[in-house]
Amino acid sequence: MHKTAKTAVATLGAAMLLSPGLGTAGAQAAEAPSSGPAAALEPATSAAPPVVRNTQAHAWLRVNVRASPNTSSEILSFISPGYTYSAICWTYGQTVSLEGYTSSKWVLIDRPWPKRNGYVTAIALSGDSTGGVSERC
Repeated sequence: MHKTAKTAVATLGAAMLLSPGLGTAGAQAAEAPSSGPAAALEPATSAAPPVVRNTQAHAWLRVNVRASPNTSSEILSFISPGYTYSAICWTYGQTVSLEGYTSSKWVLIDRPWPKRNGYVTAIALSGDSTGGVSERC
């Protein structure tokens, strides 16, 4: 930002704070949330959302990565046995049976951008009933 633009912003901010007639009511109004351009200048009062850390999930079956947690949704890709994948969370979806196991839990796989993230049945992942992914979607 150029020095003149910084000066203009600082001057505008000071002018808003030092405007005559604000008094106590003006100060209270300035603290209350408002709409319009002035609202964009106010600092956010809510805390940042928690950071979700991905879990490393290990595949033991080759299955399709799907757009939704069901076998009728679009196939985006597949996972292969012996490889590790970055998993975001798990959710309930269609109940499926593979290799003698039945589950309705699906894991959201974090695929590199620009590819879309997708779901795999938790059966295909080593570990517990959610493929070792503790975070629920």
